[in-house]
Amino acid sequence: MELRQLRYFVDIAKTEHLTTSARNLFVTQSTLSHGLRQLEEELGMVLFERIGRGLKLSQAGVVFRNYAERALHEIEAGRMALADLSELQTGALTLGVIPTFLNTLVAPAVAAFTRAYPKVNVVVRELLAPPVEAGLLDGSLDLGVSFHPPQRTELEALPLFDERMMLLVNPSHALAGRRTLAVKSLVDVPLALLPRSFYTRSLIDNGLRDAGVTPSLRVEMGSVESLIALCRWGDMATIVPERAAQQASDMVAIHLVGPQLVRTAGLLWRRGSHYSAAAREFAALLAPAARASLGREA
Repeated sequence: MELRQLRYFVDIAKTEHLTTSARNLFVTQSTLSHGLRQLEEELGMVLFERIGRGLKLSQAGVVFRNYAERALHEIEAGRMALADLSELQTGALTLGVIPTFLNTLVAPAVAAFTRAYPKVNVVVRELLAPPVEAGLLDGSLDLGVSFHPPQRTELEALPLFDERMMLLVNPSHALAGRRTLAVKSLVDVPLALLPRSFYTRSLIDNGLRDAGVTPSLRVEMGSVESLIALCRWGDMATIVPERAAQQASDMVAIHLVGPQLVRTAGLLWRRGSHYSAAAREFAALLAPAARASLGREA
């Protein structure tokens, strides 16, 4: 039994007409009739009843059709799986990641991906949220790890996790004995924060404003790591994402309440784009549902 015979049979079952199927399959009618006859001889069953110039599935044909369609579907799935395997033997994957997710979330996923697919070249670009979204739209990035929901409607996103913002101080700080602190109590606390161009800074500013706090801002620095280093050696406090606070084990993390400052991480991609096997596999490392969400065409 040959695949071409199964394809002939399935198409004729749909059209119920040799001439139409021959046109669909780009073969001559005699070739089609010969292939069908060979299949019937091999099965020892008549698959079609001849009615005038048309054809109708026999009882045996009705039964066999489901199996033939399933077989062709499985063969196609296998072909696609091999194509994906081929893609994962070479090529490149370019990611845009906001700074605070780079070390705490993306670096472990990149390490796991490169162990599994060592021949795929991974390029990670550390960007702020607006350039991540712009890169996805202009095609310079395959995937983005930023905030959910995205600002651009042309993008799709999958939420990854919620992350609280926490006050971080060194063990000698006056607030080091606190486990929780009301946001309104920050009114006189010297702070070091990210610049205003960062989404996270906007989240902090909005929370402080809602609590009626005008912050005592002493220093702005362009990375969470630099803020933590500064507060490690000084008397200032900073507000950083929970995952970053957990990594600074020599510091004291204090939960902020009323209002609670929370941001949502998201995996972003361009709506309607085709995604490679490498992109889908990396996305699945971050969130299993992402593989299905990207599909073969997002």
